[in-house]
Formats: sequence, structure tokens, C-alpha cells
Amino acid sequence: MRSALFLLVWLTTTPAEREVVVKERESLAQIAERTLGDPKGASELKALNGLTSDAVPAGTTLKLPAEADRSRAMSALAAARNAVAQADRNAARREEASAKLKEAEAHFQSADYVSAAKTADSAWALLSPGAGQPSSFSVKVEEGGETTVSVKTGPPVRVRAEDKTQPVNAGQMVKVAKGQPPPPAEVILESPQPRTPTDGSRFKFVPVKGQLGPVTLTWGAVTGAKEYEVEVLPAEGSPLRRTLSATQWQLPLLPAGRYRWTVRALSVNQKSNASAEHLFELTEDRVKLQVGEPNWK
Repeated sequence: MRSALFLLVWLTTTPAEREVVVKERESLAQIAERTLGDPKGASELKALNGLTSDAVPAGTTLKLPAEADRSRAMSALAAARNAVAQADRNAARREEASAKLKEAEAHFQSADYVSAAKTADSAWALLSPGAGQPSSFSVKVEEGGETTVSVKTGPPVRVRAEDKTQPVNAGQMVKVAKGQPPPPAEVILESPQPRTPTDGSRFKFVPVKGQLGPVTLTWGAVTGAKEYEVEVLPAEGSPLRRTLSATQWQLPLLPAGRYRWTVRALSVNQKSNASAEHLFELTEDRVKLQVGEPNWK
């Protein structure tokens, strides 16, 4: 299914099968509450173990659901329930989504968690913005195992690691460290927009010890940015770099010449692409001293 996508980022080994031993005079509902945290999970245990009765002899070993599969299905069901509850009763697809949600609930009760998640996702997709559109996303894996998932457009992508699922919406990204659950998604940083000096600006300054200026660079704030990294490249010589929390930088006095500058936005986990490159030029403004007769007696 293209409109509701699960991206499973497995960074650990598959866990061993889980089991439980039935205690004396313990009902299936009590076992479900003890192991799953929900007495209604008795139907899941019954289906999973092929039981025909709710009465289970003490000492019987029962299989328990795989945590990852059950958690994933629960997450999909919660999203679908919320979408149906919030949808306008007159919405064209609400009835179809409600039917799919009911089907997903039945799959879950019968311990078919894969089908439950898939069907719940299809119910959610019918009522979500961008339903029917594919997600455009990228996955980048670093040498150390850190995985970055960025979603550009379309419905959310669900990233799963260490038995935790994190939805990532369009315009968001998440970085998952190896062996760690995914952190909350954050907004993809946009490139800052340079403001002043405008591209191609030319400044004249009277030299001060052979240097010119100062020129102040300014740029627009970026949502989610904590700091900004500015780079100024002269036609000759070494570049100037500075990291600031403000959206401006008053440059030191500089030699005459042409300069190019760019700025990037920074957050805890991200560095944006560089802004569009702007150019400015510094030239000397020679002041001629007029010496004449004093106008006094």
C-alpha cells in the first residue's frame, strides 16, 4: 500500500519467542492481564494457541504475542480510531474507513497482527490528508549505523526500531542511533534566506589602517534552528566562519575586494543546506583634504 507506509528500521536482533506458564486457578483473562496488560487480550491468547476453551489447566505453557508485531498493530489501530472519531460524519470515506477499522479490530482479536496493522493503516489513509498519494522520503545510513529518515511529501512514514514506532510527517526527519528507539521527529531545517547585503552590493569605506567596513550580514530566521553557521569567502585568502544564535553578524574590518557569503541553519541533529550565495564588494573611498587660508584675522 502506497499511501500509508511502514518503514521498519531494525537495528537489533529478532527477540526470542515469549511464553508463559499458567498458574493454579488462573483464567485466560487473568493471564492476558498479567502478560499483556489487558484482560480483553484473552481472545488473542486463545487464537494464538489454538485453544477451543477459556479453561486452561495449570502448568500449561502458552505462547505470547511478539511484542513488535502487537505494538505495531496497536499503534496503527490507535491512529485509525482517532481518524474515524475526528472525521466529519458526512465525509465521503468515513463509512468505508469505519468498515475497515472494524475488520482490523477482528484481525487483532484473532492475533493476526500483520493483517490488523495493514487494514488499520488503510482505514487511516482513507481519512488522512493526502490519501491516495505516495510518500516521498529518503533513508540514509551512516557508517556507524545511524539511520536518517526524511519525508518530503505525502502521508506520514512510520519508523520502527527497538519495539517503538515513530511517525514522521511530510517536512520532518528523524535520526535513529543504532540500538536505540527512534526519537521524536523534528522539522527538516530549511536553508536560511540572506537579506542584507543584497547580492551584488558595493560598499565604499574610508580605510582604517588599510581595512574597510564594517559590513553587517543579516538573514531570515528558520523554524527549528538553534544556531546559524556563516561562511564568508574572499577572492583571495582564508575564509571567515562563525556560528551564532542571532540572525546577523557584523563582520570585522576587511581588505578591499570581493566576497561571497552563505549561511546554514543548525539544530541539535541537523545542518541545513547552504543558502543561496550572495556577493558584495568593498572599495576604498579616498577623502581629499582641502587646505586653504584660515578665514579669520
